[in-house]
Amino acid sequence: MTQIQTYKKIDFIESIVYRSLLSNDGKNLSIWCPFCKHENKSKLKLAIHLEKDLFHCWLCGKKGSDISYLINKINPSKQKEALALFPKKYKKSFDLNINLFNEEIFEIEEEQVNIPNGFSLLTNAFSSNNPDTLKVFKYAVKRGVDKHKMWMLRLGYSNDPEFRRSLIIPSLDKKGDLNFYTSRNIDVDSNSPIKYKNANVSKKNVIFNEINIDWNIPLTLVEGPLDLLKTNDNATCLLGSSLTEDMLLFQEIVKNKTKINLALDSDVYHKSLKIAKLLTAYDVKVNILDTRIADDVGDMSKSQFNQCLTDSKEFKQNDSLLAKISQL
Repeated sequence: MTQIQTYKKIDFIESIVYRSLLSNDGKNLSIWCPFCKHENKSKLKLAIHLEKDLFHCWLCGKKGSDISYLINKINPSKQKEALALFPKKYKKSFDLNINLFNEEIFEIEEEQVNIPNGFSLLTNAFSSNNPDTLKVFKYAVKRGVDKHKMWMLRLGYSNDPEFRRSLIIPSLDKKGDLNFYTSRNIDVDSNSPIKYKNANVSKKNVIFNEINIDWNIPLTLVEGPLDLLKTNDNATCLLGSSLTEDMLLFQEIVKNKTKINLALDSDVYHKSLKIAKLLTAYDVKVNILDTRIADDVGDMSKSQFNQCLTDSKEFKQNDSLLAKISQL
């Protein structure tokens, strides 16, 4: 699609709606939803993908591939003009398994993940005479891991030479299928870039250990799997320090309106503000934890983390502005 076509679509939609907002990448135009008819018309929760001609409301969940149908709800007299700009492309409407903001038009392609050969649960290390296995167990205990976390996170080790003397943390999706894993070599210096080995899959389609998540209660977000060793139980990780609209995790949070406790390392506080600002724009409440008592969340004790969680404060939109002013 040419840039001129995009501008024509934007101009047309803006001519029939009260207000609109174009995303930073220029791909999505957000408007007030004519289906759920939110009383506050400044809440622009229905997104139109300008290239794929799809729409989706984050509030009521209404979505589809027929823009003329959407236009008819807004202004029936403009439906014929809409068909010229947004011709019907797809035979069926989208269901909840469709990722509107992904590059793929239909369903996300599942990538096969295989656990490292010889994987065993760390709780079995008691009966092992292998010194490497016992060292991995002692490393986990030294990091403050108890039996509860060992079972809940299914921590393990492997006799595969590639994963020798490494703590392995697998991830299961909501069906209980493996969708990711990470391993941490216990001998490598913490500053080394090769201390971790991860499954070779797209992280944006992974919700780490979704099988453990209750979307109806506050969810703690941390950066990496090792940080989960110190958190409360209803927690997952970003597999990085960013959360964007095209990530499956973001979409599930918005769909369920799950309150978030954001616990990123203090050196990426600006990213915490960015994530919080994005989520609150979708009516998701966010508390930000002050993690400055340690270099990263994984270095905290569990009691330190729990105290940070207790002391966390709800993010307000002007927090970003105040943070910028403090840097002047």
